[in-house]
Amino acid sequence: MSARRDVQLLLEEAGARPAPNPSTEFVAGLEARLLANARPAGAAVVTPMRTRPTGRLRPALVAAAAAAAAVVLVGSLAGWFGRDEVQRQLALASAVDTTVVLPDGTEVEGTDGLDLPNGTIVRTGPEGHAAVGNVDLGPSQEAVIRAGRLEITVPEVTVPPVSLPVTAPSLPGLP
Repeated sequence: MSARRDVQLLLEEAGARPAPNPSTEFVAGLEARLLANARPAGAAVVTPMRTRPTGRLRPALVAAAAAAAAVVLVGSLAGWFGRDEVQRQLALASAVDTTVVLPDGTEVEGTDGLDLPNGTIVRTGPEGHAAVGNVDLGPSQEAVIRAGRLEITVPEVTVPPVSLPVTAPSLPGLP
C-alpha cells in the first residue's frame, strides 16, 4: 500500500509544478501531422463498419434469454415473487349504519379508521354506506376482506316457485 501512496504523492508533486514550454521542433512536427490529416469544412467522415459476429454468440444469447424467461415464468406461476411483501392493512374510511364482524366472530359498530384484518365481514344497513380503500358499499351490501382486498358478496337471491293455472284450449269435435 505504501508504494501506491508514494506514486500518488509523486504525481501530485509533478502536477503542482509548471509544465515546460514545448520545443519548436515538436510544435512544427505536430502542426505538419495535423495539416496532413485535415479535412475540408463540410467533408464527410467515413468510418469502416464493424462486421457482425460470426454467429457463435447469437445462439448462446438466445439460450440465455430463454432460460431467464423460463425462470421468471415458473417463478411467477409458483408465486415466488412478492412473498415478502407486507400485507397492507385495510381500514374503514367512512361508515354510516355499518356493522363489522371480525374474524373471531366479534360484532362491532363500523367506525371511521377501524382496522379490517383478513376474514372481516362489513355489512351496511338499509340506510348505510361504507368506504374501504377505493371501494364504496351502498345500502344493504356486504363485503369480506380476503388477501388484503375487499370483495363485495352478492346476496343469494331465491325466487319462490310460481304455479299458474293451465287450462287446455277446447278443440271443436273433441269431448
